[in-house]
Amino acid sequence: MNNDESFERDVRASLRASAARPAPEELVTRIGEIPSRQPAPRAGDRGLRLFARVAVNLAAAAVVVIAVAALIVTRNGGNLPAGGPGTGSPSVATPVISATPTATAPVASASPAPSASAGAPTSLLGLSPASVTFVSVDEGWVLGTGTCPSGPCAAVARTIDGGNTWAAVPAPAASMVPGPGQGASGISGLRFADARNGWAFGPDLWATHDGGTTWARLTIPGLAAGAAVAALETAGGTVHAVVFDGGGYRVASSPVGTDHWSLSAVRVPVGAGPVPSVQLILSGASGWLLENDRTVVAGARLVNGAWVTWQPPCADVVGPAFLAASSPTELAAACDVGLWGAPAGDHLYLSHDGGSTFAASGTVAPVQMASQVAASSASMIVVAGSDSTGARLVATFDGGRTWTVVASLGAVTIRDLGFTSAQQGVVITTSADAPASLLMTRDGGHTWRAAGAGGG
Repeated sequence: MNNDESFERDVRASLRASAARPAPEELVTRIGEIPSRQPAPRAGDRGLRLFARVAVNLAAAAVVVIAVAALIVTRNGGNLPAGGPGTGSPSVATPVISATPTATAPVASASPAPSASAGAPTSLLGLSPASVTFVSVDEGWVLGTGTCPSGPCAAVARTIDGGNTWAAVPAPAASMVPGPGQGASGISGLRFADARNGWAFGPDLWATHDGGTTWARLTIPGLAAGAAVAALETAGGTVHAVVFDGGGYRVASSPVGTDHWSLSAVRVPVGAGPVPSVQLILSGASGWLLENDRTVVAGARLVNGAWVTWQPPCADVVGPAFLAASSPTELAAACDVGLWGAPAGDHLYLSHDGGSTFAASGTVAPVQMASQVAASSASMIVVAGSDSTGARLVATFDGGRTWTVVASLGAVTIRDLGFTSAQQGVVITTSADAPASLLMTRDGGHTWRAAGAGGG
């Protein structure tokens, strides 16, 4: 008997055994409890249970048939899609995202402050997240590191149920880098404007206009080759990218449905410190750019469709500032007052006029060295920072008068903190020695849990 005949014999034996094997009594009982359209006497109940048992047995056999069919395809040289460039689109990679279960971060509550695991939740299919973007409370994407045939590569997962479940979708054929300024080529961030138009960036720039089915690498006219994209956001039908051209930061803008980029005349200088960083914040037709280099250096503001020079808050506090907007007029800035002088803690400054003026509000936030801030309204603001135990999220629900520790996260770095709605928000935590995690809140920042874990 040759190998093929032996294999076929084993398959048939497995099918017969699976079809004959009784279904678990508990499963049969649960199916038997489903009411029929016409209630019958006890004898009818027995008939329903017998039907349920047969149906479950047949279903089990069908599962085996599907699995065996896959084995036969593989045995006979079938080429199931498993990664690499997508057919007909050399700019797109469809990586394999491992489905091996990993640790899931526990629920974070306000009292006492929890410790959240850095393990990637199984709902992300093994993808290690680096950037997250939502266009509604239901639809969003995560960019991270997956596995291609040649090794680790960029991977993208999409959700249409608010982060409860995720599915792998095509990603740009690019390498992942830790951040916009950390690597000569690659991507570190992802933003979508709607279901069709999205961008992967930092330092390279890629765009899709078909929901991620295909991606194309872009060059912005007027910039030297290799000009790095440091930040990118989209709102009000326009996408804006902050680019570094060697002499400073400039903003390039395009309608979301096209790749027609134009450069602003405003140039934001780079400070004298060793690590310049830039923030881009948009709300409707308004926008703000803030550049830190150990301390606040300079900024720009989007007014009537044009970027103009702007003096950001906290330029005189001898420390950096971190900005968020909940509307075109309501801004919040978390400032590390005296960080490079006489440290005086992290203070919250609020603007109610679109950034023209700021005023200190409330008490000092219970964090050291703020690194991110997000606001869902003028009164609800979350600040990411640290204490002696590691990273933490603290929130105010009354405009900075009082603060609550809502999550203690341990030895992680916090990225992409933001709100999609008044109730739903996201944050990514990364670690040097553990997989990254995507956490979500559905109660306006009071509690945070791993995406897909227990409805989170």
